Amino acid sequence: MKRYLQCAVLAATVVSSLPAFAWSNEGHRLTALVAQDHLTPVAAQNVQAILGKDSMADVASWADDYKNDHRSTAPWHFTDIPGQQERYDRMRDCPAPPGDANAAIRDCSIDRIVYFENQLRSSTLSQDEKLFDLKMLIHLMGDLHQPLHNISEAKGGNNIKVVEFGATNCNGWPCNLHATWDDGLIQHRNLSEKKYLALLESEIKDQHLEQEATVGNLVHWANQAHAYAQDAWVPNGATLNKQYYEKNIVVVDSQLALGGLRLANALNAIFTTPPPAAASAK
Repeated sequence: MKRYLQCAVLAATVVSSLPAFAWSNEGHRLTALVAQDHLTPVAAQNVQAILGKDSMADVASWADDYKNDHRSTAPWHFTDIPGQQERYDRMRDCPAPPGDANAAIRDCSIDRIVYFENQLRSSTLSQDEKLFDLKMLIHLMGDLHQPLHNISEAKGGNNIKVVEFGATNCNGWPCNLHATWDDGLIQHRNLSEKKYLALLESEIKDQHLEQEATVGNLVHWANQAHAYAQDAWVPNGATLNKQYYEKNIVVVDSQLALGGLRLANALNAIFTTPPPAAASAK
């Protein structure tokens, strides 16, 4: 915590025009692929009935594209816990939608995940509504596990310029801490998607992550991600080197795996009976 506070004093606080995402497309795909591997047969049936020809990985980044034209959904992707705080406070860190101070569902990833889980439990949704809700849930569960999406300082690290493994320009933008966690660390692994997924599944088995994934709740997981963000924080202009990568790639891997496992657990709990079409065919 002391290290975070020292770095935060040096952090830039001006509003940035850089894009703010969570995991990169690849990170979201990996989370969805892990989830797909751990669905029950019945849950997998329901998911496929909703998605049609698409896979969970295919739609994992859809919510970021949707956000570009529907800016009111942008706060759903974050749980902005102040950097100097240790724990999530709903009234402080999960703002009410504009003009609705008493809204039952507020605008942060925690509340919105709960909302979309409850939506998918409804038996009265149209197919289009189910599709929207499922795509949002797949994406937001990944967002919750990206540490820099759980800290408010410097726009989640977007305003912290860094030298990323010798580079100052990353995908056409000045390198920043948030983007490093979105995709810089994942890219630096230099693995194909197939090999990265195999690595995550191996870590799930070796580190007993299926058991860890059942411990706690959304608030607990956001607090854990926030602590990772505090520990990963660097001052503006910092150089991220091999040591930074080796320390933090293990966090990236575990968060990708746990995000996928917890997404699977949520869907397994929601979908416990075959979809109507499958049930009627019996």
